[in-house]
Parts: sequence; structure tokens; C-alpha cells
Amino acid sequence: MPVRFSARLGLRIFIRPLGSKFIMIPRSWQGALRSAVGLAAAWHATALAAPVPVASDVWSEDVEKFAGWLRSPVPERQAAGVQGLSHLKHWPAEEEIIRLLDHPAPVVRREALQALGRLGTARAVPALIEQLSNRAWDMRQEAWLSLGRMTAQNFPADQPGAWKNWWAGKTPAQHRSNLWAALGTSATPRADLLRALRHLAEADDEDAVRQWLSVPQKPPIAARERELLCEALERIGTARSVPVLARLPIEEAAWALGRIGGAEAEAALWKFPLTLPVLLNLDRLRSTNAAPRLGHLVNSMGLVTYRSQPDDLFMDDPQPIQRVCANLILRAGEGPRLVELVLRELEETMLPPLAKGPKPEPPPPLAPLLAEMRKELKPGFVREDGRTVSQPLTAMYFVARDPALAPRLVPLLRHPAFVPRIYVAMTLGRLQARETAPAILTLLREPYPFSDATALASGKHFDQSQTVRWKGFLCLALGRMGGEEARLALEKIAADASATRDLRYGAVVGLGFIGSPQSLPVLRRVAAEDLIWMVRDTARQAVENIELARKERGT
Repeated sequence: MPVRFSARLGLRIFIRPLGSKFIMIPRSWQGALRSAVGLAAAWHATALAAPVPVASDVWSEDVEKFAGWLRSPVPERQAAGVQGLSHLKHWPAEEEIIRLLDHPAPVVRREALQALGRLGTARAVPALIEQLSNRAWDMRQEAWLSLGRMTAQNFPADQPGAWKNWWAGKTPAQHRSNLWAALGTSATPRADLLRALRHLAEADDEDAVRQWLSVPQKPPIAARERELLCEALERIGTARSVPVLARLPIEEAAWALGRIGGAEAEAALWKFPLTLPVLLNLDRLRSTNAAPRLGHLVNSMGLVTYRSQPDDLFMDDPQPIQRVCANLILRAGEGPRLVELVLRELEETMLPPLAKGPKPEPPPPLAPLLAEMRKELKPGFVREDGRTVSQPLTAMYFVARDPALAPRLVPLLRHPAFVPRIYVAMTLGRLQARETAPAILTLLREPYPFSDATALASGKHFDQSQTVRWKGFLCLALGRMGGEEARLALEKIAADASATRDLRYGAVVGLGFIGSPQSLPVLRRVAAEDLIWMVRDTARQAVENIELARKERGT
């Protein structure tokens, strides 16, 4: 089945790590440098402050991904590609989506029709009118609803001839002129007319849209009407519209500024509330100016515990907020320093401490976050009331790029606190440091030190409990790491009925990450026999995904 996206921002793709080497030098130097060593260190720090190259941005990656799916030989994948481009409102894909209305697979035709109702322009109107004669009732109904929204007309659904005659009776430019004229005189609700202009407006309507956003209207323009006009500018606006959009700190204006681009648009976005749409469009503009907002970006990363925004490590793709914050941190040149600071916090809280030498000075936006994180680096699982404060661990996982970090990370797999172990292992997996797989497997083979069978079965935890099941995340890390050793180990764990359920579940998820057809026999057996429904269902999904990939490859 195609993937369903619940919102425009729920589009995810895994970004493979890029290589970059880093040696941490403190930024702040008090007074004059007193030695040649100090001078050399200062020069090195300046060189390392350059932004880390980031190949692309989240929006462009997703557009490329979904556009590629349209060319897949598998209908379900094509349908998912249409969904993705629809939720991104990627208007350049309109012509290709119109052609998919004739696709032999019903699922693709249905998704194409729904997408045109979201991103269609005047070019899509004739095709939608043709769908009013479709034999399928749901297709006719969807076409009629879309036509009503796109044109502000209400001819009956069973009269395609009336729709066709109305549209052919005037040029698209004349239809647009009628919509503008009706804004002051028609009984049609103003929001309906502006919604139609969102779809039908062209480049020569930009000045009229700007005027509507700039000049007070009677009655005053409503919030939804303002959003529709900004959506029109997202498609047709130029640099002339940036000053108007800059005064409207709303999601729709952020998307328009991101599409228009330029230094003025970027400066305007940095003044908006830093919501996900704003950050996505700053990333789209390849902004390198995120250093003053480092604290906000790190704090937006989420964490694996449930007290605040959860970090769904078991998902195939990271959350968009995590991807975009990592990109902005790296482009600002703050990624290597952030990783170094988090590693030093972990090394200092080891028993005994591993950190050596003077501690780097954190930048002001990050200092309070690191101080708060120390509360949750105590032995065991620290769960206090309030929100989670260990988001720097998540940020480390997403911005670490240097494979040379692996030797420093391995000892931290045995950090006294449980949550750091998870993110250290996941970072090793993300770096694909396969030479560290034996260290992770050694941890997996050690039994939980639970006091009784009830604790082993339930895993209930509170305060600084020692009965937390956390090793399943190590299986996820092995899945991210990949390789034959990881695959064979995960297959063994997944098929072992005596393993705790967190290990079996993590092993199945990890095998899904690897996606090897060689794992199909084990996954099919787990899907049929495991006692836990979620383990069975996850194994079934992994089988479906592997078979889908094989179908796409033609194997």
C-alpha cells in the first residue's frame, strides 16, 4: 500500500552521513595568545569554523525522491510519489500528474486526481472536467469537489457539458479577470473566490495579490483569506512580493519566501517564529546564519523518552525537524563543536571519568542546554517531572559526520546512564562504523540485571530505576550500521523466542533497515510465530518493503 502522509511536513527521507574531519579547539581565547602553540591552535580553530558541506536541503531531497517514485514500475510507489509531491504542493509536477489520470492502476489514478485538487492550476481544469464522466462514482465526486474549489463555480456534478461549455467560453485570463471583479460584487463568499485565484492566478496577477495583502479591505481580510493569497504568491510571486510577505509571519508566507529566495527573503524568515515550515524554508535557502539560534535547533531534536517530543528511532526516516535542524547546524559551522561538547559531557560523567585536558567553552546558546543535560547523565534511567533535557544527545547523533569519532564513542556504550548508551550506539550506526559491531554485540549478549522475573517481563520503570529495557535500541543501531555481521546477529536475535521482546522487536526493525532479501525466511517466520503482535506486524511490514524493493529492481 502507498504511504499516507498526514501533513505537508510529514515527508521523511534518511540522509546518509557525509565525511568530515574535526579537531575541537575552544572558540573563546582570553587576552593575547601567549605562545606559538596558542597561535597555531587559533589558526586551526578558525579553519574548522567553516560550514560543513551539506549536499542538499530537505525540501529538494524530498522533491527529488517523490519525483523519482513517479517513474517506478510499482504502482504503489508511484501513488506514494504523487502523494508526496501533492503535500509539497510541487506545481512543476502538474503536467506529469495529469498524465497519470490515464494510468492503468486505480490507486495511481485516484491519487493523481486528489493531487490535482491540491496543486492543480488552469492547465488541470479540462482534465478534471473529463473526470466528471468517469465510470467510478468516487472519481466523479472528487473531480467535482476539486473543480468547485478551483473555479468557485457550482454546476452540478452530473452535468459535465455545462462545466465544459463554461470553461471553453472564455480564456483562462478572462476567467481570472471575472474572479477579481467578483471580489467586490458577487454573492459568492470572498474566501471561495480567493481560493480559486490560489489555483488560477498567473504571473501578471502578482501586483493584484500584493495589493490585497497590503491595502486594508472592507470587511477586513480574514486569516484564511490571507493564507490563500500567500499560497498564490508561493506559486507566482517574485522578489517584489518579499516586503509584503515579510510582514506576515505565517506558514504560507514562509513557503512563499522559501520559493522566491534571496538574501531579503532569508532575513525575513529569521525574524519569523522558528516553526518547522520556517526552518524548512531557511534550509531550502541554504542558510548559514543559524549559529545564534543553536539552542533552539538543538532543543527541537526530540528524545527517545516520552516526556516531550519523541524521537522515533524505529522509523525508516528521521523526523523532518531533525533533518532540517541538523542541516542548519552543519551549515553554520557548529556541528563539530557541538559533537565535541556533548562527548566531553559524556566522558566527564563516566565512572571513572575519561575526559582529559581543559574543557571547551560552549557557545552561549548551548551552555544552558548542556548544563541541564547533566541531570539526566546520572546512573540508570533518570526520569523527573517536566520535559526531557537531553536533546543534545539527539543532536550529536544527527550532526556527527567524522568516522574517526568511533574510538571515542565505543567506551561510552557503557555510560552509567542508559539513554546516552542508546545515542552513542545510534551514532556508531549512522557513521556505519562496522568495526565497532563486536562491542555492541557484546553488550547485547549480557543479560539485563533485573532482580526478578516480573521486572524482566514488564520493564516498568520510574525515577532512577535499573529495570529499563534499552538494548533493543542497540539492534536498531546495528541495522543502521549494516553489513553481514550485523545482519546475521539480528536474524539470530529475531528468531530467538527466549530473547526479551524489546530485543526481538529491535532486531526486526534493524533487519528492515538493512533490507536484505536474505533475511526474508527469518522475517516470515517471525511474522507468523512471534507471541507479540507488534513484533509480528513489524516483521510483516519489513517483508513487504523488501519484496517491494525487489519488484522495483526487477529481481
